[in-house]
Amino acid sequence: MTVIRSELHCSDISLYGTDLRRLEEGGRLALREGLRVSIQPRSIDQDRERALGVIEEGARVAERLRAEGEVTLNTGCEMSLFTRGFLPWHTFLSRMRSLTWAWPFLPAVNSRLNRHLLDVSAAARKHFGGRITYGAGTWETVDWTPFDLVGVNLYRDRWNQKSYVSDLRRLFEWGKPVLITEFGCSAFEGAERLGGGGWAIVEFDHDPPRLKPGYRRSEETRAAYVGDLLGIFVEEGVTGAYVFDFAQPSFPHDPDPALDLDMAGYGLVKIIGAGTEGSPHRWERKEAFEVVARAYGAV
Repeated sequence: MTVIRSELHCSDISLYGTDLRRLEEGGRLALREGLRVSIQPRSIDQDRERALGVIEEGARVAERLRAEGEVTLNTGCEMSLFTRGFLPWHTFLSRMRSLTWAWPFLPAVNSRLNRHLLDVSAAARKHFGGRITYGAGTWETVDWTPFDLVGVNLYRDRWNQKSYVSDLRRLFEWGKPVLITEFGCSAFEGAERLGGGGWAIVEFDHDPPRLKPGYRRSEETRAAYVGDLLGIFVEEGVTGAYVFDFAQPSFPHDPDPALDLDMAGYGLVKIIGAGTEGSPHRWERKEAFEVVARAYGAV
């Protein structure tokens, strides 16, 4: 938290996860560093009713933290993928894979999603008195009426490269502050064309997981992507933008290029080796770290 505040010059931090105890602990540490905090409780592969219960408990956590500083509640991330009941498949990965061909079904998916988000926003406001938002996927057409901020995970890729700025500008039509709840890029040549899908170059069915052949590491690609989008966000007047991600321990660096999962990850720092409970992860700042530090330091 100290590095994020003092070296990256961030004013806000987005904390997400399934462990609400750790979210509360992390939020308290961030507030003590003078950061504003966005809390996003997540549930993976739960049905809608159980996911709603997670939001209620997360709202209670966020309200306790709000007594200590400025806190926003992000009520969820891409629920059409993370939560069961919007697409017919039972696992997150199967639902994600279905997006390549399930586009004709999205109007029905979005209709169900918006009905659910009405329940989500009501549950959040029952326990939380601050501002609320949601982290929408670009395929989700959200009715932002119940929320205080428009929140979108706005990655740029080969599909929306030409329309990216116009897509961003349309979000302002709701007359509410626009928050980029996620954006980022992996670190290999061509990653800018995949945006949020760079992680898919990992073959997770191998033990240990390894990269698909033919990819070359490029920290320059990640740094240029992040810097370019930060410039767009400043120019277009977004309220804030959360870089995904500070660190990804599940995508560690390895000197063997075939096992260097950090290439597919989104961290601003490189995780070295596998940390354990008694031995924390070691990390190093990367080129994109310096890009973010310069950009936020100039604001």
